[in-house]
Amino acid sequence: MRENFSGAQKNIFRLLKHLDNEKIIPILVGQQESPLSKKSELEGIQVRIIPYPEELRIYEGKLLRFNLLVFFKFIIGLKRYGNSFLRELKRSKPDIVWCDNIRTFITLYVPSKIFGAKLIWNIWSEPEGRIAWLLHRIGLLLADCINLEYEDQGQKIFGRLSHLKYSQKKIKTLYTGVTDFSEVTGKNLKDELLLNENSILAVMASNIDPLKGQLDIIKVLKNIKNNNLHLAIAGTPVESSQSAKNYFEEMTKYVEINGMESNVHFLGWREDLRDIFRSSDIYISSSYSESLPDAIREGMLAGLPIIATDVGGTKDLVKHGKNGYVIQPGDLNDLEIRLNILIDNKEKRLIMGEKARKYLNDNFSNIAYARNFEKMSEGLLQ
Repeated sequence: MRENFSGAQKNIFRLLKHLDNEKIIPILVGQQESPLSKKSELEGIQVRIIPYPEELRIYEGKLLRFNLLVFFKFIIGLKRYGNSFLRELKRSKPDIVWCDNIRTFITLYVPSKIFGAKLIWNIWSEPEGRIAWLLHRIGLLLADCINLEYEDQGQKIFGRLSHLKYSQKKIKTLYTGVTDFSEVTGKNLKDELLLNENSILAVMASNIDPLKGQLDIIKVLKNIKNNNLHLAIAGTPVESSQSAKNYFEEMTKYVEINGMESNVHFLGWREDLRDIFRSSDIYISSSYSESLPDAIREGMLAGLPIIATDVGGTKDLVKHGKNGYVIQPGDLNDLEIRLNILIDNKEKRLIMGEKARKYLNDNFSNIAYARNFEKMSEGLLQ
């Protein structure tokens, strides 16, 4: 429940918005008000806010690096929050509790089991390390159902355990659709940036963070030295992350030192991404870690050719050489090669972009996401 309406919140909102309420009545439980809670309330979805105690106000990265003091505080927080959540369970009487990450699953497991609700553990993020390894296997043992976002995610998270019959009965892959609720106003980003008619605009939309790798694109832009090529970066650093703030400062200084201010445009946080994508020519994702990238799907919906790093479920979306290019994270040379191909060939951009749009519409829809979620939930209760 962060301050920005980013990928995870959009995925949850798409699901809640498209559920058949004759089959499933959703109640959204969050720790604080957020864009997700506000938008859900406007859709008539029930929202409950149960604030985290101070001991639980840590993100997964810190939780997954073992520290004895943090661990004991976390246990105290678990007990305090568990009591509050159990009171909510007794009031709302749910059949299923759907947990959107490993921390939520751990936090809600005991009160949900005391109440008698089934638990679905949804996996988006893929943290690494010994603690993550252990928690994932505990989750595999304890969860009633595990909701993956792309096909190979089970192998990546659980290794050979994902192939056991025990695991395969639990693990379900649900593609999470694509944003279709943002308003299209017809605004043109090229006009906003005062770009000429020969300009080629590449865009990346994401939280600004070292793991997203936006600086890689900027460095490639410096090598290409094409005055008609522009890069728009939509997003802001996560307010609670100092490393993200430092990374943004590093990016802006790099642009300033290399005199790239006229070609690199920091847009800040934008709610008009569909307009931005529609007025762009190429979508680039330089990320080092993803599950099924939300912004790539939005770029495909807008008919953009994609250049994306081979992380998470990117290959489920981007078919190399057909609707875009898949490169290795940090491979600036390959990124430069692929970007030059698209810069120099407008017809190729258009053909790839149309294939991207068609593939997205044929294989990833919100209705299919919601119906598959309903089937998964119904199967859990049989």
